[in-house]
Amino acid sequence: MPAEQFNWDDLAKYKLAGRFLDGYPDETRTFFSPYDDVHGVLKALLSSTQHSIVLNMYGYDDDELDAIIRGKLDNDHVHLQMSLDKSQAGGVHERTLLQNWQNEKTGNSIAVGQSSRGAISHLKIVIVDGVYTVKGSTNWSLSGEQKQDNELTLSRNAVIAAETRAQLDINHDNMLKQMAKAAAADGGAKARRFKPAEHPAPAQEAPAGS
Repeated sequence: MPAEQFNWDDLAKYKLAGRFLDGYPDETRTFFSPYDDVHGVLKALLSSTQHSIVLNMYGYDDDELDAIIRGKLDNDHVHLQMSLDKSQAGGVHERTLLQNWQNEKTGNSIAVGQSSRGAISHLKIVIVDGVYTVKGSTNWSLSGEQKQDNELTLSRNAVIAAETRAQLDINHDNMLKQMAKAAAADGGAKARRFKPAEHPAPAQEAPAGS
């Protein structure tokens, strides 16, 4: 089944009312779950990606969106940068999704961690092709997109995308450093745990006739 095409001028079809209010800002579109088709908006936008996806997500639990992103990385050589909250990424379903990712593969960088001050990373942001920025309260889960009261705002302003990207890059760098520090500490603990026991050298026998 071909992916649904993303068309900025046709986004009203994802609204419950089938239209935006008169006078709506040209560069902004807002959707509300569980009334508007938030999941459909995200599917269409991600499927349209040509160059890059930069993501900072608190709850990452949507199989379909995950499959679209992995397909882009595998087939279209799209750059992916993903920053996920450590407390949420440890969930059973989230761990299953993340097992499909190959972080050593060219074109993607995945970091799991906390905020720079040791708290949760609570952002729900994705930037597509350096132009489209999605913000709001919506976690990437069918519950967050279709059942909970959430808001999702889509912008097509490249300046907003650039400002947001700079912050997401900082967050990503912080998480990578957290992961490196944890790996180093874990490696040191393992080295201490598995350090071979030190045995005294065997006593040399005295020469015959001494």
